[in-house]
Amino acid sequence: RLFVAPMAGVTDRPFRQLCKKLGAGYAVSEMIASNALLWKSEKTQRRANHEGEFAPIAVQIAGADPAMMAAAARINVDQGAQIIDINMGCPAKKVCNVAAGSALMKNEILVGKILDAVIQAVGVGADAVPVSLKIRTGWDRDHKNAVAIACIAESAGISALTIHGRTRADLFHGAAEYEQITAVKARVGIPVIANGDIDSPQKAQAVLEQTKADAIMIGRAAQGRPWIF
Repeated sequence: RLFVAPMAGVTDRPFRQLCKKLGAGYAVSEMIASNALLWKSEKTQRRANHEGEFAPIAVQIAGADPAMMAAAARINVDQGAQIIDINMGCPAKKVCNVAAGSALMKNEILVGKILDAVIQAVGVGADAVPVSLKIRTGWDRDHKNAVAIACIAESAGISALTIHGRTRADLFHGAAEYEQITAVKARVGIPVIANGDIDSPQKAQAVLEQTKADAIMIGRAAQGRPWIF
């Protein structure tokens, strides 16, 4: 029930392997852009290399075009991905400026199209690969729609949903809003993973109890800090 969040520049393959050796049940790759022009770049090739990695191999993809996202999912599955995770939580300007990451939460219709396209590409049939989704609580404090997005995700066939308990406008400031995660968990039947401000075993247990989440995901708190259970 302890997962490692995808973090660009941090969760490379050696880091993921280390986390899994130390007890993480699941670790997601660094974000891979869905833009086909970048697929052959050194950075993308390095991020898509899973040689010797412990299962399950989870790859996160990002983008705003349903067809590109579907193609990226298929390519990563062909390269060994056993789970595809869709990024709708990244707050970085360079990502949001191209309407990807957490910017997608402003367009629920597009969210549905992307989820449908990716699931149809890899998540149905005899060789179906689970597709998960990572979101925030909303775009800003006045526009929180995590519950609505969660319902769209469940209807589309998403296998699991991770929620960072902040809006995009919050970036990494302020306290995580666990009540929003609690509301989502109460509304949908798919597994919900809580993320945000989990920096100790005691906090992890408290968040699980408060939100009723199925698991927790550790992000920045995993960097340079020993975890002892």
